[in-house]
Amino acid sequence: MLYFLVMFGSFLTVVFLTFLVYNTVFASRLAVLDRLEIHTLDPTAMQEVDATRKRGLKGDLLNILGVLGRIFPRKSYLESLQKKLIQAHVLMRAEEFIGLSILTGVAILLFVYLLTGSLLVGIPAGILAFKAPDVVVNLKKKSRMETLGNQLPEALSIIASGLRAGFSFPQAMSVVIKEMEPPISEEFNRTIRENRLGKPMEEALTNLSERTDNEDLDMFVTALIIQRQVGGNLAEVLDNIAHTIRERVRIKGEIKTLTAQGKLSAVIICLLPVAIAAFISIVNPEYMAPLIQDPIGLIVLILAVMLLIVGVFLISKIVNIEV
Repeated sequence: MLYFLVMFGSFLTVVFLTFLVYNTVFASRLAVLDRLEIHTLDPTAMQEVDATRKRGLKGDLLNILGVLGRIFPRKSYLESLQKKLIQAHVLMRAEEFIGLSILTGVAILLFVYLLTGSLLVGIPAGILAFKAPDVVVNLKKKSRMETLGNQLPEALSIIASGLRAGFSFPQAMSVVIKEMEPPISEEFNRTIRENRLGKPMEEALTNLSERTDNEDLDMFVTALIIQRQVGGNLAEVLDNIAHTIRERVRIKGEIKTLTAQGKLSAVIICLLPVAIAAFISIVNPEYMAPLIQDPIGLIVLILAVMLLIVGVFLISKIVNIEV
């Protein structure tokens, strides 16, 4: 046990020393690269990301995670990951997020290995821990986008009412910013800010559509851009879009209610074997030992996990109905 603790401490020491040497040797170059990054990347998105990079311990930890994250230098992957982080409103750079995932996976792998003494258990635990931050971000993004979709009909009605009252479109959007809560107020505020900084409204709206990744908002942006090009009664168009979105939200709610039993079945299918195996392992460890120690038992265990994954996949395809 002491040997592995020393190894873990040595690993952390090497990481911190590497980070210190790297920053000391390449300090001037890193400063130039940071300035270039600020001026070449999306200024609105990076403004929010940089707001979290404060001086002190938090900033140092983020820098360390960024160094670890540069192990995966693929630009396309980093760009897609950064977009997902912005959509989930997680104010981190993509490199820092990758570094956090690596650090989490390694820490859990070592912890489980020291606890159980088995790499067969530690490696899967480390892989799951590596993917855990990404799962959390996906859930947060999904929740934020669902909230935005539910807020959109009311926002469109407010904009339509403002247009009928004689407001311009930016002024009507400003009313939404003042009257409604995040995330829609934040996204509309960003769009108005981009327009005031010199971007055409069509480009600012296109950025809004790409940033949010919401089908209903895409429909709103597409209709708005077409209306600005060919003309027409914008207030009436927004009312029709709001009515369509409300009906879609209502139908999605009904489908969610009808498919709740199937989703609950998938959860039970996933948790029941794990719970039973854990209970038997605690009550009678010798009974479960052949599944881990015997090669045939390992084959049966892997086959059972594969069949479990297939069953959950089929249930998810049945209950996932697109509207």
